[in-house]
Amino acid sequence: MMYLLQIAEAMALDGELLSGASEAEAELIQSRVAETGKAYCAAVAWVVIDVLDVDAEPLAALGRLPIVLFSHSVLLHSTGDYENGERIKTGYATSYDGRGIFETTDTIFVLLGQGFRKRVSIELLNAVPSRSWAP
Repeated sequence: MMYLLQIAEAMALDGELLSGASEAEAELIQSRVAETGKAYCAAVAWVVIDVLDVDAEPLAALGRLPIVLFSHSVLLHSTGDYENGERIKTGYATSYDGRGIFETTDTIFVLLGQGFRKRVSIELLNAVPSRSWAP
C-alpha cells in the first residue's frame, strides 16, 4: 500500500512550478517538427521528472537525458497514437529546453499551461505505467 502512495506522490501535480510553451515558441515548434518529421503531442497537467539513480553515461551515448515526462492529459497527438485525455509517461528525453518543448526519439511534446518538475528514483518511476490507467 505504501508503494502505491509513493507512485501517486511521484505523479502528483506539485514540485518546482514551470511554465509551458507560449505563443512565442510556436514558430520554433513548427520548424522542429518540419526538420525532424517527428510526431507532435500537446499535453496539459504535466510533470517533468529528473530520474535519480540512473547511469547517465549510457543514456548520453544514445543521445538521451535522464529526464522523462508524465502527462495527466493529452490534448491531441498528430498521429493519433495517444487519445484525448490519455495519461502517458514518456521514454527518456533527447532534449528539453525548459520553455515547454520536450522531445523524445519519436515525438515533440508541447507542454501547455503550467506544470511541475521533480526528482523521482528510477525504481519508483519504473513502477508507473507508460499508458493510461484508471484514476
